[in-house]
Amino acid sequence: MDKKLTKRALIRLAETALSGGKLAVEDVEPFIQYKFPASSRTSKIMLKLAAGISFFFASVLVIFPEAGEKLIEVLPGLFLLPERIAKALDFIWSLVGKPVKKQHLMYHLPNIIIYAFGAAGVRQLWRRLHKNNWKDHVEEAQEKLGHMIENGVGQFKFPIGFSLLFVGDGDQIAKSLVMDEPTVGVTISSSHQQYTPFWGKYTANDGLEGFDRVLNRYNTHDAGEYVLFPVLDEHLFLPGNDDCDLPPHRVDMGVRKIRDFEKANDWGPKRIIIVGDKEQTSRFVTSSSNRVIESGCDTVSLKTIAAAYKNVTILDPTELTLKKIIDIADGKQILFRASDKGAEKYGKTFYQRLSLLGYKASKQQSLVVGYDITDLETEHQLISGQQVDYLPVILSRDVFDELEKNHLSDEPYIFVPRLVKKSLQRLVAEQ
Repeated sequence: MDKKLTKRALIRLAETALSGGKLAVEDVEPFIQYKFPASSRTSKIMLKLAAGISFFFASVLVIFPEAGEKLIEVLPGLFLLPERIAKALDFIWSLVGKPVKKQHLMYHLPNIIIYAFGAAGVRQLWRRLHKNNWKDHVEEAQEKLGHMIENGVGQFKFPIGFSLLFVGDGDQIAKSLVMDEPTVGVTISSSHQQYTPFWGKYTANDGLEGFDRVLNRYNTHDAGEYVLFPVLDEHLFLPGNDDCDLPPHRVDMGVRKIRDFEKANDWGPKRIIIVGDKEQTSRFVTSSSNRVIESGCDTVSLKTIAAAYKNVTILDPTELTLKKIIDIADGKQILFRASDKGAEKYGKTFYQRLSLLGYKASKQQSLVVGYDITDLETEHQLISGQQVDYLPVILSRDVFDELEKNHLSDEPYIFVPRLVKKSLQRLVAEQ
């Protein structure tokens, strides 16, 4: 953010930060990175002149003390300072260096010259004596704001329609979303996500009071949506039931907290976007000593959450990826290729999820979809070139970057994080 700050703006922002107010997000980076300019050219010349004069007196008093003593002898008696004034000067010198501990004015002249002629010296002395200097307030506010950001308790005001992003550690989609547009919203997490200063600390142990506290640090009433990321980056596509940051029942509790917060503030329900797999479930059962009582079973999924609460949208990376595969297949038969372990882990689920979308082949040709336990197997299959019409599905940024250099220029591919991020950006942009 390239924004120049005037003295008036710096004072205003410092007062806001020191009083615990909310800083507009576009002001935060320019304010916290602002540094007062060094001394002017004239000040530097005066400092050099003062240093030269001061060195002369220091030489007379220290290097050639005999000459200094003779000079003191010939000077009029009025150069001998009263004891109280000498002590007062020593107090001043102790603030910026060492006291002189001499009563004769000659010994005080070097300090007097430095702080009389040197603009930087005068400023340093003045600021030590007067802690209400406006520049001190700015630096104090910068330091306070830095600590607040580090601890996740910064208070910010975002543009109308911003997003509240609830993320776990290492959520690459959320990270990429924020790095594309730093003021898209506030990141709420249990630890500092280093890619943004706009974050709030919240853990499950903070409870309802902590949840309310973190949301009250922002102009949440102006937010456009809440975005939840219970998904794990390494399991964006075809995840197992436990491959998530938060299981569905915990997501349900998060949505409930949001709606309770809105109700307490007399707001209508804002949109909630959940980036996660619709088919993952949390199952609760009632059992006797020898059997499970079927009537006492209860299943929670992102689908049941969307049905239970108003204005909830599920962005399912698996469904999104399969729709992209169907679009590329364009009626061809879709075949799944992986290592034997990968086929065992994903093959059946792949076709089950594909059938839910109602895809039916209308052509004799085939499209081979490559996806595996890691992207290294998919990378090998692509580079080996033995498969015709091979469509790699990739999750890893490192593997994708390596393949993009030499192997993906003319071939179709799906890089799932990019696909999900673009869909999320479209959703967030909707009004």
